[in-house]
Amino acid sequence: MLSILIPVYNFNIVALVNELHRQSEAASIEFEIVVLDDCSSELLRDQNKDVSNLPNVVFRELDKNIGRARIRNRLADMAKYSTLLFMDCDSEIPDKMYINRYLPYFGHEVVVCGGREYKPEQPEEPEYFLRWLYGLKREQIEAEVRNASPYRSFMTNNFLISKSILKLIQFDESLVKYGHEDTLFGLELKKHKIPVLHIQNPLIHIGLEATSEFLQKTGESIENLVILIKTGKLDREYYKDVRILRTYYFLKKYSLTGIVNRIFNWFSNAVYRNMSGSNPSLLLFDIYRLTMFCRAMRDKTRSF
Repeated sequence: MLSILIPVYNFNIVALVNELHRQSEAASIEFEIVVLDDCSSELLRDQNKDVSNLPNVVFRELDKNIGRARIRNRLADMAKYSTLLFMDCDSEIPDKMYINRYLPYFGHEVVVCGGREYKPEQPEEPEYFLRWLYGLKREQIEAEVRNASPYRSFMTNNFLISKSILKLIQFDESLVKYGHEDTLFGLELKKHKIPVLHIQNPLIHIGLEATSEFLQKTGESIENLVILIKTGKLDREYYKDVRILRTYYFLKKYSLTGIVNRIFNWFSNAVYRNMSGSNPSLLLFDIYRLTMFCRAMRDKTRSF
C-alpha cells in the first residue's frame, strides 16, 4: 500500500528507518521502505546496510553517483506500491504520528507536502549557524502559508504522491548539480493541473552543512536556476514570486547589475566573515546570492 522511498548520500539513516518501520507497523498498513544509496562512503554504506535486516526494508547501492533528480526517478521505478512517500535522508521524525497523518491521502491523485522544520536551538559550532538560520527563517513555513502558493512551495524533502503521477511527471534528469529540481517539478505539477496540498506534518532537517559547503551548494543552485531560465523551462509567471528574480530584472532594466557586482567586490571580505561568523546576516546572504546570480546570468549569456 505504501512505498517509503529514501535516497541516501553520506548520511546515517538507521535511526530514521527504524522509526519509520515502527510507525508503519503500528499503522497496520502494507508497506515497504526502499533505501537507495547514491555512492556514499564505504563506512556509511556499511552502517546503513544493516537496515535491510528489518522486514519489508530494501537497501540497494549504486556504483556511481547519479544525482538528486535521477535517483528519485529510479526509486519510483523500484517501488511496488501505488502510493509513494519520498523523504530526504538527513531527516528526523518529530513525533509518533508522522505516518498516520498521511493515511487519509493514500490512493488519491493529489500531491501532499508535509513541510520542514529545524531545531530551535542554535548549533554549538558557528560554522553551522548560517545554514541553521536560513532554514529556520526561510524554509520552516506553516502549512497555511505554503497552501497560499502550493506549487511554489513544493519541496522534495517530504511529500506523498501516487505512482501514476510520478510516471506522468518525472524529475528532470538534465539537472545534475544541486538545486531547483523541486522548482521544476512543482511547475510541471501546476502545468498538468495536479492538486498540491500542504499539511502540517514536517520532518526535522538535521543534516546541516557547514557554511563553506552551504555556499558551494548555493552556487550550484544558482547555476541550475540560470540554466532553467536560459533554456525556457521556467514559467514567466514564476518570476514574480521569486525575490531574487524580481530584483535582478529590476536592476537589469536600469543597467545596474554591474554596479551591484562592483559594490560586492568592495565589501566581499566583510560579507564572507559575517556569513562564517557567530551572528550571520540573512540580508548579507541575500546580497551574496544576488551578486552570484548576476554573475551567472552574465556568464551563461555568453555561453548560450
